[in-house]
Amino acid sequence: MSIQDKEQIETRFGPLWSGKTEIAFRGGVRTIRDVKRALDLVAEDVMAIDLHELPGGTFAFRFYDGDDRRIVVLVCDADGGILEEHRAHIAEWLGDLYYESGALAFDADAMLHLLRKKSGEGGASAGEASG
Repeated sequence: MSIQDKEQIETRFGPLWSGKTEIAFRGGVRTIRDVKRALDLVAEDVMAIDLHELPGGTFAFRFYDGDDRRIVVLVCDADGGILEEHRAHIAEWLGDLYYESGALAFDADAMLHLLRKKSGEGGASAGEASG
């Protein structure tokens, strides 16, 4: 784990939930849920956070991977091909709260709830964010 990974993600893509819930993708406007499905990230412990339109027709999809307990950013081309992947452990955002959470650390919904609470970000609604 490295605080540099968290800083790199936030520097490039902004604070968690600072992105969009819809972007232009594959010939139309797609919701965060549509993009999650198109990237075949349909597992229950994959919790969508936000989307970012990037230069050159690329975009970033940011999510929480509950199995790995990391915030992940996939940078994709216009066809959904993965160009880059960035990961940082959720403890970099939660600090001691992560270590005090005990068994909740294995509950993706609970971790995202703690992360939202700690960050104080309004962001996408819970229904969209869990996409």
